[in-house]
Formats: sequence, structure tokens, C-alpha cells
Amino acid sequence: MADVLGVQRPVPNGGPEPRDPLDCWACAVLVTAQNLLVAAFNLLLLALVLGTILLPAVTMLGFGFLCHSQAPPCTAHLRDPGFTALLVTGFLLLVPLLVLALASYRRLCLRLHLADCLVPYSRALYRRRHSPQLRQIRASPGSQAGPTSGKVWV
Repeated sequence: MADVLGVQRPVPNGGPEPRDPLDCWACAVLVTAQNLLVAAFNLLLLALVLGTILLPAVTMLGFGFLCHSQAPPCTAHLRDPGFTALLVTGFLLLVPLLVLALASYRRLCLRLHLADCLVPYSRALYRRRHSPQLRQIRASPGSQAGPTSGKVWV
């Protein structure tokens, strides 16, 4: 039997229901737009955190490279050994500050739940179908499956 547009295929009980082609296309565009916005926000947050924490090391490296044996205004304040010391100190600070910046970014992402904002593309292809049993479980106030506390002791 050939697939005909607009005709729903039979789906076993409990499985997701496929969307219509136009609905699928529209949802795919919306899912892509949301995922791109979340990715752009992640990149902006990463640049902000890295730029803030790595600023001392980048400043030392910048002055060390720009003023080493070249610029007359810079040599009035420091000589070549001073600029070499700036370069060495900048490179030594770069790795620990990078680790600190990435750990701060990860903690901020976890606190903001940014990974939960990404939507899988299966949502664009299939509609969720809730079973009557699942609705009864969610509707009854006394049936909670799991601890009520946010902390788990192991």
C-alpha cells in the first residue's frame, strides 16, 4: 500500500503520532529557530565568561607582544626583560584561568538549565499522544513516584 499525503498511518498503542507534512515542516522551522537562539545565547554567555576571567592574562600577553622591542612609548616604562616577564606570566596564568572560566561557564549553564532549552527534532516529526492511564496518574494528587526532596543521599 503506497503512502498518500494526508492519510495517517496506523500507529501502535502508546506510540507517538506522526504529524501532517505541513505541520511537520512548520514545527521543524520553529525547533531549528529555538535551537539556534539557545546556541547563540550559549556562545554569548561563553564569550562573556571567558572574556571576563581571561582578561588579566590577555592583557599581559597583549602588552608583552605589542611592546616587546618595538614601540618607543612602551620602552619608557619597561625594558625587554620586563616585557618578557609579562609574556611568561601571561602564558602561566592562561591555563589556570581557562580552567576556572570553563568551570564557571559549566556551573552557570547548569544553574540556568540551558541544556533543557534545546528541543529534539523528533518533536517536529511526531505528536505526543498521552494515554488515559498516564493522565490518571498525573491527575491524582496522592500518587507521587519518587522522593519529594531535591537532595538524594547515597
